[in-house]
Amino acid sequence: MPESIGKGIKLDRKKRRDLLHLLSEPRPLDAAEWDAFWQPLLGQEVGVAGGGAEVLSAVFDEGLTLLSARGLSEGSPVSRWIKVVVRAAAQHGVDREVLLEGLLRQQVSRQVGHRDHTRAQIPQTRDKILTAALEVFSSRGFHGATVDEVAERGGLGKGTVYRHFSSKRELFSELIRSKVAELEEAVTGAIDPRADVLETIETYLRIYFGFFDRNRNLYKVLIQEQSDFGAEVKALYIGNILKKLPLLKRKILHAGKNGHLKPINFHTVFYGVMGFVDGVIQKWLASDGRYSLMDEMPTVLEAIFYGFVNRAPSERG
Repeated sequence: MPESIGKGIKLDRKKRRDLLHLLSEPRPLDAAEWDAFWQPLLGQEVGVAGGGAEVLSAVFDEGLTLLSARGLSEGSPVSRWIKVVVRAAAQHGVDREVLLEGLLRQQVSRQVGHRDHTRAQIPQTRDKILTAALEVFSSRGFHGATVDEVAERGGLGKGTVYRHFSSKRELFSELIRSKVAELEEAVTGAIDPRADVLETIETYLRIYFGFFDRNRNLYKVLIQEQSDFGAEVKALYIGNILKKLPLLKRKILHAGKNGHLKPINFHTVFYGVMGFVDGVIQKWLASDGRYSLMDEMPTVLEAIFYGFVNRAPSERG
């Protein structure tokens, strides 16, 4: 059921999981498959002026957030989601014009808030250089790559590259820094402070796996250059991720005090989990990415949350 927070509405954990499951289906679902999801949310709003439209607008926004966290924020998944919401409005007697006005207002507000960010994403020469550098470094390694190759791959002159980066090493360092910043941004934009600790951990992991699923070449570079840049890269890579974890750390400590989680050393467990997760990604990389990295999520979550031993030590012979 939705809960009111001022004029806003949120979904509880179960409904958010139900929504994620429905949105993750690769095939379009028919109306009957959505009925069980919509009825508890909209049934009580029938006859309440604007109530159904407000619920639909809020759930629509939740859906966009979930799609974005899974790297599905463009194309057919979003188109299907729009059709689902509009169809739900028609089935539950929600005024179409009121709904569309609310959705437009919501999206305009979001767009205005991210105007500067959107402008920053417009492809520029610097971005072309970094994209080309990632391709060259992943295929040739840092020492095997040359600035000439990067310039050629980007369709630019060598002098253009040097106007932006004074050396190959500076280019490499900026490539890693910019990509880590993308991961930071993805985490910042998708973590919901209202979610419980297990849901927050799952969201972190989904973002992490989804990011490298889409950036396989970056992970190859991180692995290849460990001998020369290991400490430097790890400090940037792990250090910047840790900066984004205070919310998760507070949730874990709070859950430990309440008895929901075992009392643990946060940093020890964090580095242990990251080692496990990186091992899973390296296994995927060794297969040349023949499957989606996201396919590993159920096993990873099961192992982290519940372990892989069926019996306690005292029960084993």
